[in-house]
Amino acid sequence: MNEATSFCNGVCYWDQLPANPVQQKLKYIPTGRNLEQNTISLDGVHSDGTTELDVHNLYGAQQAEATSSYFKNVLKKRPMIISRSNFAGQGKYSSRTLGDNFSTADYMGFSVLSVMSANIAGTPLAGADICGYNGNTTAELCARWYTIGAF
Repeated sequence: MNEATSFCNGVCYWDQLPANPVQQKLKYIPTGRNLEQNTISLDGVHSDGTTELDVHNLYGAQQAEATSSYFKNVLKKRPMIISRSNFAGQGKYSSRTLGDNFSTADYMGFSVLSVMSANIAGTPLAGADICGYNGNTTAELCARWYTIGAF
């Protein structure tokens, strides 16, 4: 996992809460969930003045780029890097895992859409945890997921 994380859910102390949180200003929130759950506050400001909202996934992208560069230039090896974090242009340096999912038919469907979205965004190799990561799978669900995964 190469994402900047925190177990404080945005801020660690109530006096750190912003007066006007950026998350409340967003017109669209992917998945409709709290974007600050188990991660850094979107309102956080980095030392160069950029906000966490603008650079959150850039952290993982820079890790992928640095690792790819090391394999190519120092080890003279062809890299195979799988990243959980993703940012524009990262497909040049790494493939992508979709992260933790659940052992349900709904998440199997979400994984298909997410892989296709990653492909459209320029990450040619992307994938989900086949059969799910959280929860208990069934033989039927797993067989269907393997069939989709092979496709």
